[in-house]
Order: sequence, then C-alpha cells, then structure tokens
Amino acid sequence: MTRLFSGLMTLGLVLVLCIQSDNAFAATDWSELSDKQQELLAPLKDDWNSMNNAQQERWLKVGRKYESEPPERQAIMRERVSTWSELSPREKAAARENYKALKEKRQGERNSSWNSYQSLDQRQRDEFKGKATNLR
Repeated sequence: MTRLFSGLMTLGLVLVLCIQSDNAFAATDWSELSDKQQELLAPLKDDWNSMNNAQQERWLKVGRKYESEPPERQAIMRERVSTWSELSPREKAAARENYKALKEKRQGERNSSWNSYQSLDQRQRDEFKGKATNLR
C-alpha cells in the first residue's frame, strides 16, 4: 500500500513539473509584451523570435522590472539594452563571462566576511553589532 501511495505521489509530482515547465518555457510573441516592455526591448525586436525561451524569459524579467522603475532609471536601462543589442556574439559571450566571474568574486567576498565574523568571540560580535546598529 505504501509503495502504491509513493508511486502515485511521484507520478503526480512529475506530471505537475511537466505542466509547469511547459508553461514556463512557452515562447512569448512580441505582440504579447506590454507597451513598456516593447519600449525597452525595441532594439531586440528583430531577434526576438529567434531567441530561445530561456533568453526571452530573462529579457521579460528585465522588462517587468523596467515597468516599475523611475524615468531616470528607465532611460539607463534603455541605453544598456541598446548597447547590448549592438554587441557581437563574441562580445556578448565575453560580457557574460565577466559578469559570472564578478558574481562569483562577490560571493567569495561575502563568504570571507561571514567567516571572519564567525571567528570573532562573543564580545567582539557584540561590539560589531553595536557599530552596525549605530550606522542605521
């Protein structure tokens, strides 16, 4: 009985994941984008249909953020999308690698800071917390 229940639960989970992944990666037609998203992503319009679903989703995420940004930030975002669209595939790959390396470096710095904090004795931690509270 337990095996049957476990098997049905597993089957149900697989079915849900299949349905969700199918919906999550459904291609988005350009006409489905909001006016603000189209405004931001206009430099990418000609390439939109040739993008894979994951690429479209990343740009849609940027587009959703764009909609809630103040006008000054929107202008910066439009400029960056325009600059990105003008890069060659090789330049885009280099930019992705640089971003990945920077992100990993920042994570390493956070880990190092946390490890340093963990090595403090309780008195030092209390002093540190007091200084951090005073900065707020």
